[in-house]
Amino acid sequence: MNYLTERQTISIPIPEEFRENALKFAREQLTQTRARQVYLNTLAVQVVNTYLQMLDIPTDLESSYIWQPYRRLIDNVADLVLTGVGHLECRAIRTGDRICYIPPEVWDDRIGYVVVEINQTCKEGKIWGFLPNVTTSEIDINQLQPLDELIERSHLVSLRAWLENIYTTEWQTVEEFTRKRKPQFAFRSIKHVRGLKLESQDIVWQIIEQFYPNHSWQKGLLSKLMSKNFNNRCEELEVNNNSNISSELLDILVHLIRTTEDEETRWTLAEILWTLQPNHPVVTARRIMDLGMQLDGSSVALMVAVLPKPDQTVAVLLRVYPMNHTYLPLGLQLAGLYEDGQPFLEVQAREEDDYIQLKFCAEFGEKFRVRVGLNDAVITENFVI
Repeated sequence: MNYLTERQTISIPIPEEFRENALKFAREQLTQTRARQVYLNTLAVQVVNTYLQMLDIPTDLESSYIWQPYRRLIDNVADLVLTGVGHLECRAIRTGDRICYIPPEVWDDRIGYVVVEINQTCKEGKIWGFLPNVTTSEIDINQLQPLDELIERSHLVSLRAWLENIYTTEWQTVEEFTRKRKPQFAFRSIKHVRGLKLESQDIVWQIIEQFYPNHSWQKGLLSKLMSKNFNNRCEELEVNNNSNISSELLDILVHLIRTTEDEETRWTLAEILWTLQPNHPVVTARRIMDLGMQLDGSSVALMVAVLPKPDQTVAVLLRVYPMNHTYLPLGLQLAGLYEDGQPFLEVQAREEDDYIQLKFCAEFGEKFRVRVGLNDAVITENFVI
């Protein structure tokens, strides 16, 4: 039996407002071919947006690339931003088409691809299905998966979206989180590294030299970057205040975070940069969420941080902090799980642990779960890179 005839599709009416938006965008284009393309893809994006809103999946249409005049003029885009998840590409076909064209420029930086059939009157859109990724310009609509996977993916926390500064409201910066909860929240910024108090630029320089004692090329680079600021290197640093931090020192830390191969060193340098300038764009993909009093009466917070690596993978840091006490409850567990629920990393709080953590690396597209548990109480959060 032909699979195509059995596929479940979703039909969405296209109102006049959608067609007006599409016509407005099409008139900006320089050729008839591009105008037709933009017209149909704009309809497709609005159809998918309507469908997701019907499912109470939050979207941000106006933040999508296709809603930005410059981007739709120079790029063949048809994306819809799913809030806190990322860009979903919505490509249009016409009634009777069985092949959908996906331009190479949108093969990356997408959480998936949806194909929408626009009928001849442009008054109805039919959503055919979903693909999580593509590697070819033409896809047969027989290849499309049911929309269930798209719906499941829309409920995942996308760490790739964090790298693009897209977040959901429940995940806050550590600074916002701490400010709202003092003095209850027990989080403390890093103040000591390798026994040295992090209070001046000279101290930071000493820490860097401890990590890279025999790298003459590094010393040459660092000396060059620091040369403009030798007279100011003894100035005291005010934590979370960048007024006394030289741009050269920040450049050094950023360079080392991006190029070092040792994961422990990478995260230590990232913590230094968090302390000196928590809003630096290289380390802003760090968020924290209150898990509440769900763990056997104990209140804790989960922090997740992501750093891109030179090999196009990402480094992930998970931490659990106590909310109302100095230390975590004895025996509290933090685990990283595969999609099937099997753990790949686990750690358990000991006496007087003020946080516990896990570090690992992952590839874009990978899914994992984070489980925080105490006795019989368990909280699980689902993520995708």
